[in-house]
Amino acid sequence: MKFPYLGVGLSVVLAVAMSNDIAFAGQFSNVSYQHGQVASDSLKVENLATALKKLKPIAPEAFKAKLKKEINGFKLTEAEAFEDAETGSFANANYVKGSQNIYLMITDGAGPGSEQVKGNLLNYLALKEFEEPENKSKIKNYKGWPVLFDWSMFENDGLTTIQYVEGDRYAVISSANNVPIEELEQFLNGFSL
Repeated sequence: MKFPYLGVGLSVVLAVAMSNDIAFAGQFSNVSYQHGQVASDSLKVENLATALKKLKPIAPEAFKAKLKKEINGFKLTEAEAFEDAETGSFANANYVKGSQNIYLMITDGAGPGSEQVKGNLLNYLALKEFEEPENKSKIKNYKGWPVLFDWSMFENDGLTTIQYVEGDRYAVISSANNVPIEELEQFLNGFSL
């Protein structure tokens, strides 16, 4: 009488072991996929940085001329552009609509600016590993690259930010006051360099 119970017990142990192997196999393949995806994204970032190093930075006046005077009702009130031999070209712009404003800090990724673009994108990839579903900041794909969408301070301070790469060249940090994250994204959809 003990043999049938031993057979049933052995069958249960094998079934549990097989189901665990299947579950573990799924987890391991998912982990290897995630690491493979990160490696692929990192290679894409490296290739972009290599291409950007070969480009010449945009001159300050040409940089300022690229900024639109109005986007979605936000009017350009201030624009400055600079060029530095070590860091490349960069610009600042302020757009205002009533009590709302959007401030942009833009780095030209050409030449020496390629390191900042590369560093930003690699930071976004690293942050993606620590994302939690309830977080009010997310790494999303936007305009072809990983992007930081952050509205964690909106309820208390009315602040939102989106940091991304524009036109496969410019590192853009957009900071907004009293602008919901969706409206900031719509503004940036209309922004181009």
